[in-house]
Amino acid sequence: MPVGAPLELWVLIITIALLSLLWGQVLILHYRGSFYRFLMWEPVVLIPIVVVAGLVALVLPGIALDVFAILASLVFFAGLTGTVLHIRGVVRRVGGWNLDNIMLGPPIFIPLCLSLISLAGIVAGVSWRY
Repeated sequence: MPVGAPLELWVLIITIALLSLLWGQVLILHYRGSFYRFLMWEPVVLIPIVVVAGLVALVLPGIALDVFAILASLVFFAGLTGTVLHIRGVVRRVGGWNLDNIMLGPPIFIPLCLSLISLAGIVAGVSWRY
């Protein structure tokens, strides 16, 4: 990769790397939760698809960047949905919204991070053109 590569290329590479790492964390935590809800499968299945689409977009930019942006937008909305569900999960624990439940319940900020990382990928995928 040349040193003078466009900023969008670097953002796309960082997005792919961060989504790969976050996928491992999501898989571990949802496995620990025994995939209690069907929606827990959504990020576990979608993130690897987006990562592969991003890798393809690195090699063959063009229409692959549009496909990546569309798939990343699905992950963005999955992260927002996960944030709402995680907040509801914390509130439903015994004792409701307190510090113990926030610390030990479903992590609130991981799905929000997933949305923000996906948003960076969407911006990179839409704005990067040769």
